[in-house]
Amino acid sequence: MPAYGGLQQTGFIDLHQDMLSGVAQLDGSFPLYGSSYLSGATRAAAVFSSLYPYSPTSSLLSQLDAHDELLGTHRESLRLVTTVGDLDSADWRTGVLPHSEGLQLPAIGPDALELLWTQHSLRSLSLTWNHETDYGFSCYDDGATPLKPAGRQLLRALEGSPLLLDLAHLNDAGFDEALEVYAPPVLVTHSFSRAITDHPRGLGDDQLRALGDHGGLVGLVFVPEFLGEHGSVDEALRHIDRIATLAGADAVCIGSDWGVAAMGELEDDSSLGGLVEAVDSSYGCGLAEKFAFSNAHEFLRAQLPA
Repeated sequence: MPAYGGLQQTGFIDLHQDMLSGVAQLDGSFPLYGSSYLSGATRAAAVFSSLYPYSPTSSLLSQLDAHDELLGTHRESLRLVTTVGDLDSADWRTGVLPHSEGLQLPAIGPDALELLWTQHSLRSLSLTWNHETDYGFSCYDDGATPLKPAGRQLLRALEGSPLLLDLAHLNDAGFDEALEVYAPPVLVTHSFSRAITDHPRGLGDDQLRALGDHGGLVGLVFVPEFLGEHGSVDEALRHIDRIATLAGADAVCIGSDWGVAAMGELEDDSSLGGLVEAVDSSYGCGLAEKFAFSNAHEFLRAQLPA
């Protein structure tokens, strides 16, 4: 894989791709998720592969089974990440961490979390997607409504689990409460600065500061509606600047949302080099490397089992 913008690292780490949905549509010439994601020269070093089990006919467990099949049928280009050793392996294939975008399994406790990790290969989860769940409320619900009791119980159970916690899509009160209840560092896999783009899916300035204080990461999403208008490099730079300023340079990462969402200038992995080079030119090689690779890499090395 090529280096980006003259950086030492090759490849990049992406906190959010809709890989399963995108690959499922490749044979239909689906234009938004091309074969380069799996075998192109600019493919990722590691990806959080998102599942969103909100169809009555597609449960989380069935999607995880389908994802396991995906890894099997594309084993020449994809591999599961479970440990730090997997993450740092010299294996050139893209490392994959399956992620549940909103948890649709009720009353989950420590034993169920263990099964999701060991038998179903789930690596991270969020409490909500675009809708209320048994655990909390989405950013499109009342922002002042706190987590549900089951949500607080789930956070306590997660503290003893290797599963990672994602606060993307969560409403404001739930976000704040999660940082109080849950001690380990958290992810916000795909978001942006709400001060720049006024949309409930973004993070406010106080949330960015709190996330930085908590040792968390923000993956910058590339959807045009969230970046500004065009999904451009210039728009992305404004969000990177604000996230790095408020949450810290160690907090900003890639969270593209490639797969099924309509994109603009930053349409796929082949366009990423221009953004990383722009970060390098505007803020220096240090921030560019943190954004593209090392922030997510160091987070995962600290959080994954040895």
